[in-house]
Amino acid sequence: MATYKEKVGTSVVNYAGNYPGAVEGELWYDSTNKGWKYQYANVTSAGSWRTGGSLNTGRNKPAGFGTQDSTMSAGGGVNDNAASALSEVYNGTSWTEVNDLNTARAFLAGAGADSTDGLAFGGDTPTKVANNEKYNGTNWTELADLNTARNTLAGAGTSTAAIATGGYVSAKSALNELWNGSAWTEVNDLNSARNGLTAGPKGTTTAAIVFAGSEYPSPITAKTEIWNGTNWTEVNDLNDNRQHTGGSGNSTAALCSGGDNPGNTANVELWNGTNWTEQNNLSTARKELVGSGSATSGLVFAGSTAENTFVTTSEEWTGAGAAVGAWSTGGSMNTARAFPFGAGTYTAALVAGGDTNPPANAISALTELYDGTSWTEVNDLNTVRRNGANSGTQTSAVAFGGQSPSPPALTTNINESWNGTNWTEVADLNQVRHGFGGAGISNTSALAFGGFDPASFPAPTAGRLNQTESWNGSSWTEVNDLNSRRTDMASGNGTATSALSSGGNEPGALTNKTESWNGTNWTEVNDMNTTRSNFASAGADNTSALAFGGQTPITGKTEEWNGVSWAEVADLSTARKNLGGALRGTTSASLAFGGEPPTTGATEEWNVPSNVVKTLTD
Repeated sequence: MATYKEKVGTSVVNYAGNYPGAVEGELWYDSTNKGWKYQYANVTSAGSWRTGGSLNTGRNKPAGFGTQDSTMSAGGGVNDNAASALSEVYNGTSWTEVNDLNTARAFLAGAGADSTDGLAFGGDTPTKVANNEKYNGTNWTELADLNTARNTLAGAGTSTAAIATGGYVSAKSALNELWNGSAWTEVNDLNSARNGLTAGPKGTTTAAIVFAGSEYPSPITAKTEIWNGTNWTEVNDLNDNRQHTGGSGNSTAALCSGGDNPGNTANVELWNGTNWTEQNNLSTARKELVGSGSATSGLVFAGSTAENTFVTTSEEWTGAGAAVGAWSTGGSMNTARAFPFGAGTYTAALVAGGDTNPPANAISALTELYDGTSWTEVNDLNTVRRNGANSGTQTSAVAFGGQSPSPPALTTNINESWNGTNWTEVADLNQVRHGFGGAGISNTSALAFGGFDPASFPAPTAGRLNQTESWNGSSWTEVNDLNSRRTDMASGNGTATSALSSGGNEPGALTNKTESWNGTNWTEVNDMNTTRSNFASAGADNTSALAFGGQTPITGKTEEWNGVSWAEVADLSTARKNLGGALRGTTSASLAFGGEPPTTGATEEWNVPSNVVKTLTD
């Protein structure tokens, strides 16, 4: 009989605790806990939706084709369903207007591999048309028309091999046509004549799927049919009758989203090649929407919620089996503290200052460096401080503002520069403040925003600030303000030209507001899911961030920002407020340290992907 090593390729390792070098499925013996263990990837058990970028122009039933991060939306109905020629492309973050269709129309269909190569065919002008146009990444060109003019039809495939099926001619139709790159050919009809039906957009001329719609004379249907290149075959129905839905995927794995019967629905169903299964709903119930992408990485966009009420928002679908992030225990700081200055990355972090309660008002100047495993004490700040902001890395940082001791604590504008060995006092902030946000890549490039100045408390601003300052290595310059006055917001993340400010405390209430900095101005963007203050954040720029912990009351909630919206991910192991984070961490590798209550030196490490360790039992 083969040995374990012969089968797996490694010997069974004897390790005290969880074995950090284990690969998926590898067995080891935990000599500390006296048990056999193995690990596997931590993945989602169900799919989920998150908000994507908004169309520039709301519309219903445009032609759509492409992938989740490369989609075309062409034409569609605008006010009173007036036909539109507008075209927009999606890059995974935002929609951009491109050259219009040659013929404005609504209730048309599309087919294409991505946003640079596809077809738009059929529709209303408001007269039903057979027009067919091809997009090449820049312009639309008229090609050979469909054989039969129609609207509310379905389409799938590519610019050289497409299928157009169903729709409305003078009645609901079962017509089916194939495109070979130069001409449309009529082939065998659907079994069920209908309009308002949907195709899996990634289907092909030899393997396609259509579902939902409205049959003659009027019933809305759940029927599903599969195309094998010659004939359509009825297969298992959707769980819900509906029409004007969004579709993603193909004949072996498809997604049906939204629609109406007759009221709008947010219901989503997943096709596995045999059956439909209900999934997590869309955030916004809507009809006359469009889908693109696959059943594991899809997109829905456009549609309407009521007459002349058009949806601009997009929603992005990630199917089950996606890698899941998780927090795990790291090495503890030598000195427990809250309100620390934090900078650096996941494996090379810096912490300085902070409040080492107990005893009361024990504000520190202690500095420690993290190497991915443990913290080491190094040279102190020159000025004892807490609750300020940071910029930079483990070898090049600045620590600015905050509170120094002398009960009650004194708010300051002191600024110190770190060169990897020592702190040196440099030019002060223009604005005295604490409880504010910071961003930046080094000791020569930083941003300070918001915060609290007790000199302006209580009236008229309750001490809350919106001032922003930029650091160039020698001086601070006042630049454009935040749109809202806030203190105790996220510790900050990003650079001096691309940063994010989220959450905090406005005059009178906590907030979940988020603002994005482009180097010149702050712009309000989508809010956080959880209103909170006194939390930590990390991220490279204003398109990617992680926010964790805080007070709302005290929480361990973690949210991820993708440049468009926030999504809740795995919580910290220990809920806490007034903690620090690795400013230059990322959404796949970050660090949380310190905080309270009680004051702690605990460190947690964030990883995507993450693993689950299982212990074998008798």
